Amino acid sequence: MNAITIKLKTCKFSGKTHGFWRRFALILGLTIALAVSGCTSEKSWHVEEVTGHLPHLDFSLTSDRGSVVTAETYEGYLVLMYFGFTHCNAECPVSMARLAHVMRLLGNDAERTRILFVTLDPQRDTPQALHRYITQFDAEHAVGLTGTVADIERLTKQYRAAYRPRSKIDEAADIEHGDAVYIFDTRGQARLLATSSDPSERLAEDLKRLIKVSSFSGLAP
Repeated sequence: MNAITIKLKTCKFSGKTHGFWRRFALILGLTIALAVSGCTSEKSWHVEEVTGHLPHLDFSLTSDRGSVVTAETYEGYLVLMYFGFTHCNAECPVSMARLAHVMRLLGNDAERTRILFVTLDPQRDTPQALHRYITQFDAEHAVGLTGTVADIERLTKQYRAAYRPRSKIDEAADIEHGDAVYIFDTRGQARLLATSSDPSERLAEDLKRLIKVSSFSGLAP
């Protein structure tokens, strides 16, 4: 039986948690759905398959270069979407370094892959701040994305991302968030979900396979 485990990585936090637990309940529902589907089909990927359980790639945000980008901007690319923020001291640097390592493992296939780092702290993370941050890890394949608070909230709800925003009472508190990487094929369909528990080598194998499937379908450039 297959199921998703999304861990929350953070520092301290205090404040209201009702919205957080509602979102966590949505994730639990996704977990149960995937567990049921796992009973009837053999696991064929190293990481979790989410085909049919999450919506396709859909957003309009501002990139770290200051331009408005949408899901159509990355049509033809394999997309790895990760939610984080530049002032994150623990999980985000580890996850971004890991994704940069995966890009190296992909070899030439990395040219057909993009990492979308979506900030959970749009009030602090300007395009310039995001650009400085992502270029420390992978200047060629990573893109930082920001928007309004409403834009980010909509996107996290859309993909049931587990996170708890900074308290309005305690602005010094950190943001709690999961370590999930949402993986979309070249048509923008949600296909896989990886976490820190998945070895980089296995994730790279799945990405190469997904690229080959897309190429066979004549979808990738």
